[in-house]
Amino acid sequence: MKTILLLLILLISGGTWAGNTWAGNTWASQPGEFSSAEEELKAYFFAAARSNNVEVLKEFIKAGFPVDVVNNKGYTALMVATYHGHTKSFDYLVSQKANTCAADMRGNTVLMAAIFRGEFSLAKKLMSYECNPDHENNAGMTAVGFAKMFGREKVPDYLK
Repeated sequence: MKTILLLLILLISGGTWAGNTWAGNTWASQPGEFSSAEEELKAYFFAAARSNNVEVLKEFIKAGFPVDVVNNKGYTALMVATYHGHTKSFDYLVSQKANTCAADMRGNTVLMAAIFRGEFSLAKKLMSYECNPDHENNAGMTAVGFAKMFGREKVPDYLK
């Protein structure tokens, strides 16, 4: 039923995903606080990533929803899934060409999210992609610096 509702909203909204509407940083953080149908769709997409609901993620992607849409903090669904340690959502989003090197508005990457949350298996997977482990966030910190700051002594071994 949720899928049908989402697709109906999608068809009614008539939003342009390639334009600034979907790529902008206007996602409402809580369902029910929306200024548009587009924001509502983004909220449900991010909720699916946060709750590891791969079936809903699949319906969004099948309907043409952009896998790398960002919220008001610049997070992608892959960042959210990584932060919450959801391997199934992570794997699905990566299979759909999600940007594994994406950075949020503070310059923190998906890898940094994995390190922060102690998701070592996801950090190791992320290192198999061609992302720069020496990328500096807006505070000038790299993934190794992030690992040291949060007491993640094992992580530098994954970054080699």
